[in-house]
Order: sequence, then structure tokens, then C-alpha cells
Amino acid sequence: MKAKAPGKMILSGEHSVVYGAPAIAVAVDQSVTARFTPSTGSTLELRSSLGEYSQPLTELESLSDQLDSRYDAFLQHRLGIREVLQHPLELISYTLAQAGFSSAGVIDINSTIPAGAGMGSSAALIAALLKLAQGNHEEDSDPERFFRTVRYCERLQHGRGSAIDAAAVTYGGLIRVCADEVTPLPYTLGRDWYIWNSGSPQSSTGETVAAVRAEFEGAPVWSAFSAVTEALQQALQNADQSALPDLIRSNQLLLEQIGVVPEPVAETIRQVVALGGAGKVCGAGSLGGKAAGQVLFYLPGMDVQSISQWLRIDLQPLRQVNQGACFEAY
Repeated sequence: MKAKAPGKMILSGEHSVVYGAPAIAVAVDQSVTARFTPSTGSTLELRSSLGEYSQPLTELESLSDQLDSRYDAFLQHRLGIREVLQHPLELISYTLAQAGFSSAGVIDINSTIPAGAGMGSSAALIAALLKLAQGNHEEDSDPERFFRTVRYCERLQHGRGSAIDAAAVTYGGLIRVCADEVTPLPYTLGRDWYIWNSGSPQSSTGETVAAVRAEFEGAPVWSAFSAVTEALQQALQNADQSALPDLIRSNQLLLEQIGVVPEPVAETIRQVVALGGAGKVCGAGSLGGKAAGQVLFYLPGMDVQSISQWLRIDLQPLRQVNQGACFEAY
């Protein structure tokens, strides 16, 4: 049997959503797929691009308890967020334990979502595994409960992050998140949106969120983020494409203000803006280095191929998907 969950891109409101401001994200066609092949015995084998890992089923609960203890140590400032998960495959075991998974066999994980690039790869992995564990049991398909379980597991990866990744992989399509409230938005982005993967950020999402919190928690900048997000939602609702470029540029300038856009990425975006386009970092960004993960561009009526060749960047069309995590087949 198989289950699948999409990645996401944030249109507006990353970081500010942590402080109760609204954010808008869209589910995209990059995804995580989990396949389960049952076997006899008492062991669960996990296979992914990160390696292979064998876990006795009887140890899932004890590992889950250990990870909860490490997370408590993080909350008490005795561990950094990167010390909670000592191996990426621990997140898989933890998720399966939360789902009550108890079948021996092999789980193969395949992902087309770049890890650590702001596309919600951890949330998509968790969502695919939870759907795999649920199977066709309709009684377990309550989206609100599913969303909260994804978020609960995801905290091990990102610490005190927002709900936006969990919301995007649960509901699919365009969504608005404000505090813990999720609102699906009945709009379609359409053409002219592109993605550039600027590379893996030097700092993790958890580290970047923690650093921004230390300097900007309670600062007035979050009101400015909120105003941009509200205006963007209004523009999408009214199909007012003329308003979009300035709003995306404003969002990017706010991200630069809080220090999560490395200069090489900021300069590339400025060059696109000089040509008449708009771009912004999606996700947490980075505290340093040369890359910031995924960058979103809005390029209406522009020669995308020429821009890509001139700047030597790979621009890929953004393809919205309206299906959240799902169980696909036996």
C-alpha cells in the first residue's frame, strides 16, 4: 500500500505566522511517497535516500518516549533543536509510534521535495506516514485531528514553528493560517509563478526561527507582515494580478529586514525586480551563507527562459495541487 503528501510554498507571512499574524501557502506537485510491503517477523525496515534503518516494533514506543524527553530538554534550553532528532529516520519511527503502527515489513520513502529548502519536507513525510498507517479507515480521516497530529510530530524537527506546513500538507490547495486557525482559500494561482532552488540554507528552520524570535519577538515588524498578507489575499480573491508584484516585493523587503535573506539571494531577486518581476524567499530562509532554500518568483508576461539564462538560475513552473495527503492504493 502507498500514501502521498505534497510539499508547499509560502506566498506570504513566513516567520510572522509564528507570532499570530496570517500567512498564505500553496501545496505544490513535489511530494513524499511512502510504500509499505508487509512481511513476517517483528521488525520494521525503513529505506530512504538518507539510508536504511531496522527497528524492532517493540522498541517504537520506547524511542518515542526518548524523543519526547529530548524535546522537553529543548523546551528547557538544555538541548538545541538539532539535538532532539539524532538521526532523520527517528522522525519516521516517532510518527509511526504516534499512529499506533504495529505491522512488520518494509517502508520505502521517496521524495521529490528538496530537504531543508522551505518546502515542508518534514511535514510531508509525517503526513504520508500517517496516511499510510491509517489506510482506508474513514473513521480516522478527520482533517482537523490529522492536521494536529502532523504538527505534533513536526515539533521534533522545527521546535516552536508555525502550523503552516502541517496545514498545507493536510488540506492541499491554497490555505490561510492565522494562529491555529486554518482556512482553505478557493483560488487558483494560475500561470506566471516560478520556483528557484537557491540551495540548502546554512541554518536549519528551527535555528533560524529561534534567532529571529530572540531579536524580533514583540517588534512592530510583524504588523507590516500582516498587512502585506491581508492585501495579498484580497488581490487573489479579486483576481487583481496588477497588485501582486508590489506585495511580493514588500514581503521580500520585510524578510531582508529580519535578516533571513543571504546577500547573494537578495541580489538575484533585485536583478529580477529590475526587469519588472517580483520574488521572495519562501520558508525560514537562512541566517548566513549563500543560499536560502526555495525562492518564489512572479513573472507575468516575461521571457522566463532568457531570465533563467542571464542569471544562470533554474526557474521551474509552480504547479498548484489541491489534494492534501492521501492514501493511494494497495
